[in-house]
Amino acid sequence: METQTTAQPRRRGRGIRIAAAVCFLIAAILLVLVTWYMERYDTSLAGLLFTVTIPQKGTGTSAILDPIREIAPTVAAVFAAYLIPLLLTGSGCWRALARRLRALRGKGRGDDRTLPPHPAERLRRGAERVLLTVGFAAVIAAPVYCFLRLDGPEFIRRTSSQTHLYEEHYVAPESVELRAPADRPNLIHLYLESMENTYASTEDGGIQPVNYMPELTRLARENVSFSNTDRLGGYHSTENTNWTMAALFAGTSGLPFAFPVGQNDMWKYGTFAPNLTTLGDLLAREGYAQEFLCGSDGEYGGRALYFRTHGNYAIYDLWKARAEGDIPEDYYVWWGFEDLKLFEIAKKEATRLWEAGEPFNLTILTVDAHHLGGYVCEACGEDYEDRTANVIACTDRQVAAFVAWCREQPFWEQTVMIINGDHPRMDTCLTEGVSFLDRTIYNCFLNARKEPAGETAFREATIMDLFPTTLSALGWEIEGDRLGLGTDLFSGTDTLTERMGIEALNDEVMRYSQYFVDHFAR
Repeated sequence: METQTTAQPRRRGRGIRIAAAVCFLIAAILLVLVTWYMERYDTSLAGLLFTVTIPQKGTGTSAILDPIREIAPTVAAVFAAYLIPLLLTGSGCWRALARRLRALRGKGRGDDRTLPPHPAERLRRGAERVLLTVGFAAVIAAPVYCFLRLDGPEFIRRTSSQTHLYEEHYVAPESVELRAPADRPNLIHLYLESMENTYASTEDGGIQPVNYMPELTRLARENVSFSNTDRLGGYHSTENTNWTMAALFAGTSGLPFAFPVGQNDMWKYGTFAPNLTTLGDLLAREGYAQEFLCGSDGEYGGRALYFRTHGNYAIYDLWKARAEGDIPEDYYVWWGFEDLKLFEIAKKEATRLWEAGEPFNLTILTVDAHHLGGYVCEACGEDYEDRTANVIACTDRQVAAFVAWCREQPFWEQTVMIINGDHPRMDTCLTEGVSFLDRTIYNCFLNARKEPAGETAFREATIMDLFPTTLSALGWEIEGDRLGLGTDLFSGTDTLTERMGIEALNDEVMRYSQYFVDHFAR
């Protein structure tokens, strides 16, 4: 029978092995997850930190299940390779064998307990020490490795140093004269999830063997589109504008989403950057009825709060679609409902807003092209072997069909339509091997109330320039041609990107700004 004296050390030994196993499992999950992330995503540490620190309510099921499905087999294999030897070194069978061998060696020579441990026992003890050390060391080494792999030192260097970008270049809407047009045209603004120009063919300005976005390419050619080349091109995406909420914020305020990580939780409060004047605020003052339409939970990332508190937008999201009967009460795919249904709802809402008799701003955010890989709906087809290519081509057709429908409506002549991507893809589907700063966001302006004063080709811009450019497309006159950090592209005035260079501007928007915190954070 085991005595209390021998039982306590064994229980303590089991506890140490369990602790080592848990530490190794944590390290394995972290290492495999970060490796998986780096292989499949092309986004910043700032974007990652924002994503993991916001409330996860409204997150698409694929964003959670896809990583779990993909990393689980690798984590299980790595953990098993560690756990099985650890269990063997602590097993009673090994110990009993060692005791039996020692007893046989000491037979006829007295008490075998006075003999040195058998080589098998020494091997067990050595292997156990190594495995325990590996387990405890892994939980320390893994975060360090991941921090370095994610370029953490550079992130800290930038965010811990000050920028004076805002003191020197920010233009508050209240500080310049703004003149709205008397006719107050409507605005339909399509933000297309992850729509970048690399999806086009090399001949048209992209990197693909065939053009997966031919209709959008045609629309850009036939209307106003600002390009960084002489072919299909567009805006650069900087750090802090390269995820959806950041892009929506930048495109309507002229600012990057540069809230310090510890202060980016505006959705917990009743206001979002209350001292900031945005596109929604300016249009609300002119009597616009405004609506934000998306195929997901509008609250995700603070979107609903931002639009409600800056322009009193109505929010039409997953929950509203269920309440209105546009989708069944238990309907849920991808992030909520697919773009095929979104565009049908958009037609209904555009008609309703027009019939209400007031100028309107209908801002629509698509979702099917979201990472990872995009959502294949019933309209996508299988024209291409690549899943993402089929999703992009499907989005391209749906946007073209929606534009064609709008052109036939009585509100069209009184409506400006803007189509642009929100940010480059966050995964590497169809974009692998292309530098982040070389991947540009699609843009197109239909029925704009102005003609560009300068060239539309070889323009270097960011989505922050969209803020004043949107107002200009609606016919507004902007003293000095600049709002926020953005420049009206219709004016021909040089943008900050053209004056500083995209790399220098990108470096500055990553840096900490006390001015930003004092003026734009709550």
